[in-house]
Amino acid sequence: MSASVSVPTGLNDPAERAELTAAARELVPLLRSQAAETERRGNLTPEVDAALRAGGFYTLTAPRRFGGREAGVRTVIDVFAELARGCGSSAWVGKIYCGSAFMASLFDDQARCDIWDTDAHAAVSAALKSAASNSVRSVPGGIRISGEWRYASGIHQAQWVLLRTLVDAGSTREPDDRLVLVPACDVEVKDSWDMAGMEGTGSDSVVVRDVFVPEYRTMAARRLRGSRQRWQEGERVYLARVQSWLRVSLAGPITGMAQGALEHVLETLSDGKPITSSTYTDAIRSPSVQLGIAEAASLIDTARLHAYRAAADIEAASIEGRRLDVAARARIRMDNGVVMQRCREAMELLLDIGGTAGFRRSDPLQRFWRDLATGSRHAAVSTSLGREIYGRALLGVDKQITGVV
Repeated sequence: MSASVSVPTGLNDPAERAELTAAARELVPLLRSQAAETERRGNLTPEVDAALRAGGFYTLTAPRRFGGREAGVRTVIDVFAELARGCGSSAWVGKIYCGSAFMASLFDDQARCDIWDTDAHAAVSAALKSAASNSVRSVPGGIRISGEWRYASGIHQAQWVLLRTLVDAGSTREPDDRLVLVPACDVEVKDSWDMAGMEGTGSDSVVVRDVFVPEYRTMAARRLRGSRQRWQEGERVYLARVQSWLRVSLAGPITGMAQGALEHVLETLSDGKPITSSTYTDAIRSPSVQLGIAEAASLIDTARLHAYRAAADIEAASIEGRRLDVAARARIRMDNGVVMQRCREAMELLLDIGGTAGFRRSDPLQRFWRDLATGSRHAAVSTSLGREIYGRALLGVDKQITGVV
């Protein structure tokens, strides 16, 4: 692993990161106590929503002048890793809000005022996968959209939703790929999220029926490469390429779930759990258990270090005002795949140590397992595709990977 990159204070102030992480740590007991109810409801409980919102966790990445923190990806990783120790679904929703706020911050000021001027804690969800049958047409002053978009995590608590769509640019031009901001009160939520894991994220579909979106609340998708305008205005964090930023930020909830599972198993073992069909009346006396715990902890550490390296690369480039080249972005994608794989491996070891008792519906371990198994397979973090892309970049096989990193 290469030497770590030093990130100057200002984009990711260590004192501010420590403050935010400590505030997140204080909420872990609440999230743990509400995790089963969050899963049963299919979205965040009012108590969890209120605590995360009041703490500013939904808007860590929003501009400071609108009440946010302009948090860098390293801060987002640490904060949501802490929260995920309590509840994977709750941390995932908060992280999605931060990613959506990051994208919303690339819009012009009029749109940003719409979101945060009257409510500095306003949450933005996102649904970027649309159905082919969606209808979008240009009208004076903006566009009118209809259709259905999938996987809007946290839509039940959101005030705004960010959608991606194609606007017809005429018979002689390619459709215009754009992001649009729509008030959540103007969309319908369709109950479509029925998964074995991440059940509490409420990642349902949104249905839009002929809603007008003013031009200023639309943005060309190419701005997801990062905003030099924002960088020049002093908001340096927004120069980062959004694809890389979003992928790496997912390491927060995933490593946090793995850490939460480790802590739960350690607590269970501290009660003097015996190993059935053995002479060990206390499992912690068993070398196999000792080795398994050590390896699981080391795998989580490895995942965290890969995430930190990727985060440092992204943030150093933002501070210096440069774009990451394809090779660097490919390695970041590989690093993120390593995070997912190592956390899954750690979880498997913890399941072996926990035994069948860990699969009781009342046991938090099985929830951590299901949530991590689902979240770590998000389309943005495919481990096999990440290896393929990184290998191509190292070998110089082709140049067709630019658009996927």
